[in-house]
Amino acid sequence: MRKLASAVAALAFGAFSSSGLETALPLVGEQAFTESVAKLYDQTPGVKARVVAPLRLVVHTERGDFDAYLNTAFSTCQRNAADCESFIRNQVKAMATAFAAAPRAPTVAALRVTVRPVDYVDQIAAASRDKSPPVAEPLIGDLWVIGVLDEPTTISTISQSTLEALKLDAAGAIAAGKRNVEAAFGAQFSGYAAEPPPGDGVKGLTGNDYLASLLALPDLWQPLAERFDGRLYVAVPASDHVLFADARTNGNLVKIVQLTAAFASRAKRPVSTDVFEWTPTGWEVVDLAKAD
Repeated sequence: MRKLASAVAALAFGAFSSSGLETALPLVGEQAFTESVAKLYDQTPGVKARVVAPLRLVVHTERGDFDAYLNTAFSTCQRNAADCESFIRNQVKAMATAFAAAPRAPTVAALRVTVRPVDYVDQIAAASRDKSPPVAEPLIGDLWVIGVLDEPTTISTISQSTLEALKLDAAGAIAAGKRNVEAAFGAQFSGYAAEPPPGDGVKGLTGNDYLASLLALPDLWQPLAERFDGRLYVAVPASDHVLFADARTNGNLVKIVQLTAAFASRAKRPVSTDVFEWTPTGWEVVDLAKAD
């Protein structure tokens, strides 16, 4: 039975030589890139890849067949050719380990949420073998909250069989994922957010792939917003990067817009170039024309 290993993880294939990588991954053309990645897959014993569409492979292994999406890998290599090899190496190591590992029983404690653009949700829906809807809900603008499982070497999407095993519906899985993200990062974030004084400048956090998930927890931002008289700008340029600024201060909107665009352009997993403003009832998308 074919499995969706991860619609969030962007790349999955076996070992290869550095020299092969340098000559095998053209950075122009989705089809050529996909065919080259498939050939790299085939260098791993017991692994065979088949191209089913540009930036999509089916990878055959002893454990079964897995869908591999290369959208993020292709985007990263297009925007950051110098980082292409290291990014792919890291993805290969993580996903090859995940493919080789014995299946793990899902647990509620492993549930998380990620924040991603709507095209990620579309990928999940297209890959669903049983046509069940993605475990996801709209957040703000074109961003969605996606329910996932946090596994040792990867982040995997939640299938219908996962929901059945956990005896949860989609809403329950997302709610549990939000609680787990807050439990894992809430105290650290709140401690950091209490330090920057109101006024000029943009502050931020980086270094963990669940940082963008904090956007799904608007109540977590309330104490910081109250320090700025309820005027708080927030941006999530990448999965591992969140920015915020005092919205009362002239010039801060321009600064956070510029930094968001710069970080998103270099990100391995870009999320959004929008800027959001906190309100007591949730987020609002900021009109970036105000930054001109």
